[in-house]
Amino acid sequence: MLERDITYTPTLWIHDATHPDTRGNVKKVADAGVRIALGSDTFSGRGLFGANTLEEAELMVAAGMTPVQSLVAATSGAARQCVRPDLGTVAPGKRADLIVLTADPTQDISNLRALGMTILNGEIVVDKR
Repeated sequence: MLERDITYTPTLWIHDATHPDTRGNVKKVADAGVRIALGSDTFSGRGLFGANTLEEAELMVAAGMTPVQSLVAATSGAARQCVRPDLGTVAPGKRADLIVLTADPTQDISNLRALGMTILNGEIVVDKR
């Protein structure tokens, strides 16, 4: 995977119960330095739209990734895999799509659920302040 610059997308929320080795694989791949993208297949299966993405980030951390690794997989890692150079990082010339949280997800990945505001293309679309 490293030699061929292959990105690993585990989709744990689907495979976690049926494939018990998946969590161990995530840790091995992350420790080896392979690129990981958070992919939730959010349009399929159970759950509300977008909720699977939050669960996937939590499962990645439960599998041994750090919260920061999970956040990178969900942002720049996913944007790279989708060939979207306009997404995934905060930088000039990129889309202004952001979530503002009321708690630090680098300390506890479940803090991704502490939504304060959503900004889409520079416009506030959700404001829970």
